[in-house]
Amino acid sequence: MIFSKKKLIALGLVLISSWSIAQTDYPKRPITIIVPYAVGGGADQVARLLGQQLSLRLKQSVVIENRGGGSNTIGMNLVAKAAPDGYTLGLATPTFLMTPSILKNHPYDPLGDFTGIAVAADAPLVLAVNSKLPIKTVKDLIEYGKARPNELNWASGGTASTQGLAGLLFSMTAGIQTTQVQYKGSSQGLNDLLGGSVQFMFNPMPSIIQHERSGRIRILGVAGTQRMTKYPEFPLISDTLPGFQASGWFGFVAPKGTPPAILDLLNKEFNEIVKDPAIRDRLIDDGLEPKNITREAFNKSLQSEFAKYQKILATQNIVKE
Repeated sequence: MIFSKKKLIALGLVLISSWSIAQTDYPKRPITIIVPYAVGGGADQVARLLGQQLSLRLKQSVVIENRGGGSNTIGMNLVAKAAPDGYTLGLATPTFLMTPSILKNHPYDPLGDFTGIAVAADAPLVLAVNSKLPIKTVKDLIEYGKARPNELNWASGGTASTQGLAGLLFSMTAGIQTTQVQYKGSSQGLNDLLGGSVQFMFNPMPSIIQHERSGRIRILGVAGTQRMTKYPEFPLISDTLPGFQASGWFGFVAPKGTPPAILDLLNKEFNEIVKDPAIRDRLIDDGLEPKNITREAFNKSLQSEFAKYQKILATQNIVKE
């Protein structure tokens, strides 16, 4: 059999990668995934679900270590400072890219000190309004806001949150003047949305759908790039505001300098885990959209999202903490 030069080069790269893994005998001890959130939240659940499956596939223990606080920076700083050997990984969300814009003396560079491995799932946000408002579509909300400058209040989990960024981006893109009301947790904001003290908010579908079905709020649209697998009846906000997208995501990162062969192996394993029908169904049931992505695509996305968040947050005149 005769191989082309291109195929021989590709085969050689595969063999080199396999040889590198064999030489390091990775993994030969437990892997730690640091989650910069408390136990029980969405990020923690995703990390534990995929960590358990990674342990089974690699035949090695995977330990989930919760290190919340400091707007994610305590846990992610541990990842940044860890040895780049594949034994310490981090569970990253969009907040990971936002904190440099809101914190003084930020302890690490999200792009310079880390490398992306894989994305487990996107977490699309939905736009909801109090059902007592005469608003049934995204277009209605925009027209309502333009006719009433600064009369629309919206709930946020803080400027450096996916909900906060979504609300700011929506208001900027739609060209309406609104007021952000910040809460320590999205559940408090949701309570005020139900009560009518705020008129709209962005939040994950699982916390919203029961109230939509009870008639207390109305879901206007999904802030993702495609309709949700479990809830295809809700339209995309981008159908009305072209290009609008504001989703959370759960990804895995490693310290910069981690060997490419190890990163490739981890990317392959995480992607295979997410393809498993049982895992895929579990993620979809939790209101997530399973994702398969290359390392290169993930790192490119990190760069573009970091730039987007910096641009949006720069408009807010934030005094860094």
